[in-house]
Amino acid sequence: MPECTNIDLENARSRRKMPRWKLATLLGVSESTVARWENGEVQPEPDDVDRFANAVGDVMLWHRWMLSNYESYRKRYFDTVDQSLPVSIARSRYEMEDVMRLHDRVERDALDGTIDDLHLKHAYTKEIKEAIVALSDTLQRLESTVDNNTEGR
Repeated sequence: MPECTNIDLENARSRRKMPRWKLATLLGVSESTVARWENGEVQPEPDDVDRFANAVGDVMLWHRWMLSNYESYRKRYFDTVDQSLPVSIARSRYEMEDVMRLHDRVERDALDGTIDDLHLKHAYTKEIKEAIVALSDTLQRLESTVDNNTEGR
């Protein structure tokens, strides 16, 4: 697996055509912090990279970053098997759990035909969108696996 560097962070953001200020707002950091991560002046923490990856829709960015930058992660990683499908499946489960965590509250609030709690509505919408991205990635990987398995027959 090729090394993942600060340039990969910038490229991931650029592919989404997301301005640096917008990403910074989504992550709750300053624009200069994102700039310092992208130019290699400062290395982001793993949790920062995870939030970065979620914001730009690159579910494997955190994994690549960890492999490239943390020896303790590399020691526990088995490079003999492509981990992208299992990681994607696990990510989908966590994203769906986030949706379900809010679902009962939304269901109760929506009994009158509207969602009155705007904070809840925003959080639920955000979690649904993240789940859709994760599930789409998993579906794409599953279909690719099926296609690869049927080619050899």
